[in-house]
Amino acid sequence: MEYPKIHSLYKRHGWYFDQDKKKSPDYQKGRQSFIVGDYAEPEFGNIKRWRIDEKIDGTNIRIFWDRDVAMDGPLNVRFGGRTKDAQIPCHLLEYLQNHFTKERLEAVFPFDTATRGVLFGEGYGPKIQACGGNYRKECGFILFDVNIGGWWLKREDVKSIADQLLIPMVPDLGIMTEEEVVEFVKSKPLSQCSITPHVMEGVMCRSEPLMLFRNGKPIQFKLKCKEF
Repeated sequence: MEYPKIHSLYKRHGWYFDQDKKKSPDYQKGRQSFIVGDYAEPEFGNIKRWRIDEKIDGTNIRIFWDRDVAMDGPLNVRFGGRTKDAQIPCHLLEYLQNHFTKERLEAVFPFDTATRGVLFGEGYGPKIQACGGNYRKECGFILFDVNIGGWWLKREDVKSIADQLLIPMVPDLGIMTEEEVVEFVKSKPLSQCSITPHVMEGVMCRSEPLMLFRNGKPIQFKLKCKEF
C-alpha cells in the first residue's frame, strides 16, 4: 500500500517540455507558480476547517506489519520507501531494523487487534536531504499517519501509537481555515521539531473532521514555504 499522492492546494501554470527552452532560466521562470483560486481538487473549496501538521523534509518510509492467521499469528515486519522501487539509505534502514522489532510492534498491535497495518512516516536526520542535520544528530523516523486494515486512524490514535513505539509524531499546528494556512506558510515559520532553527519545509493539511475522496483516500493537501 503506497501513501496517497498529495496535491498542492492550487493548480499550477504547468511544465514546459521543449528541451531547448527548458534550459532558459527566463523561460522557466514562473513555470510552477500557482493559479490562486483554481483548486487542484474541487473538493478543497468545500472544506472550511483544516487540521495542520508540519511537513518534514526527509524520505518517505513505510513500515508494514502483518500476521499469518493460519500459522497462529506470527508477526511479520518489513520496510519500504515511497514506492516499491525506492531505495532506503543504509544507515536509515539499520535504524529501522533495530527500532521496529517484531517484539516492539507485537506489544502495540497484539493478536486480537488486526491482521495488518502500515505506519507512514519520514526518515529524517543527517545525510537525508540537505537540511537533515538541522532536525537531529542521528537519523530517525517521525510518524504522520497509520492505516490498519484499510482504516485511516484519527490523529489522537496515531499519536498514541507513536508514544507506545517511542517515536515522535509530526508537530500538530492546530486547526485553520484555508486563508489562515496560506498566511501561515507565507510567514516562513520555523520548524517545531528541529534542534537547529530553520524554516519548516511546509505544512500538510487534512480536512477536519476527516473526509475521504470517492476512492477512499483522505482529503488533504500540502503547501511548501518556498512556494511563496
